[in-house]
Amino acid sequence: MSKNSKEYQTYKILEHWQPANEILLVEEFTNKTEKLSALLTYLYNKTKNEYKQFPIRKDGTNPFIHPLNLAWDLKKAKVEDPITLIVGLIHDLVEEKVDIYKEKNNLDENKEGIKILDEYELNLFKELEQEIIDFCKNNDLQANFVEEIINILKLLTRHKRHFYYRSISAIFTCKDEELKKKAIQIKLADRIHNIQSLDSFCFQGKIYQCFKNLFIINNAKRYLMDKFGEDVDPSRGIHPTEKLFKKCCKSTYDAFLNVCHLCLNDGAKEVESMLQLAFRKFVHEEHGLWNVTKVDKDETHPMRLYRGIVRKYDARLHLEFDRYEKMKDYEMNFCRKFFSDFNFSEEKLNSILCYKDAYALKEVISRILYKPNYVISGFGCSDLCSRGMVCMKDD
Repeated sequence: MSKNSKEYQTYKILEHWQPANEILLVEEFTNKTEKLSALLTYLYNKTKNEYKQFPIRKDGTNPFIHPLNLAWDLKKAKVEDPITLIVGLIHDLVEEKVDIYKEKNNLDENKEGIKILDEYELNLFKELEQEIIDFCKNNDLQANFVEEIINILKLLTRHKRHFYYRSISAIFTCKDEELKKKAIQIKLADRIHNIQSLDSFCFQGKIYQCFKNLFIINNAKRYLMDKFGEDVDPSRGIHPTEKLFKKCCKSTYDAFLNVCHLCLNDGAKEVESMLQLAFRKFVHEEHGLWNVTKVDKDETHPMRLYRGIVRKYDARLHLEFDRYEKMKDYEMNFCRKFFSDFNFSEEKLNSILCYKDAYALKEVISRILYKPNYVISGFGCSDLCSRGMVCMKDD
């Protein structure tokens, strides 16, 4: 079959990206005619060497695979800006070093520990900035772009004093539009590869990682709507940020779908149809993808299992573990009573609950991806930093 057909070309546009599992050469994403290619090569080698001291990733792969996949995905999205590619390569460098320093010195994330880690982090930024400046001087390059590299890197580095929401919010609320654009592109590429590396996580761990993507995707959708309007004009071509947004959506959908398949094999298959129909009832009768409401304790229909999913994982992301566990226990108690005829084990009941979470949230992803004006209201940067209410609706 010819690969020149229109159908195949459409497939190449729509295909889901797959991660590279081997070390990519710097030539894969370096344009030798670009004046900063020498710096990119230098930082590639520096990062490769630095990553030798970092722990193996949770999926058992070489940690250097991650920044390489990030840079590779940026290139596949047609990001040609060398500054973005450079920061993509080194985006985790400072944060990883801080983590190692914290563990080596047995520091807690209390007031005293965070103060020490902040000072160490600041010194790392200063050292890296000076190293790049020195490289530029030694290679007859103007160093007027170094401040931009460090500023983007700071946006992408999660400081120990900040919760996850606060860290991500710094990107989307950045006043400098150019820095914001580049940081968003890098963060989307970062989450594409992270969400493709979940094999070692349990069901709930996989969903939690996908939920973190959902927050980023939702804010990226708002950014794109503000930037380009609700509808994409095909005549102007797709912007690299849009491409990364769509591929991140698809990777996250794939991860949710994978959880669904695993949960079905682990015990949820017997009640699959009932759970899916309960979800449809929730959507059609309660406008369930428009508003996430509090659980109705008087509701005996299984559609009540779809209430509060976002609230539950939001509690975990805020490190409100008591609230998170209470919500999990409430769902488990309902399932024990509702499915009592089946005599399900606790493990199978957990698979059922994970299935319904993944099933519902993948549908949210599909709406964000394909419904032009759909975003999750109240799930934005300012809302979550101020501990606002979480709800989903069409604006």
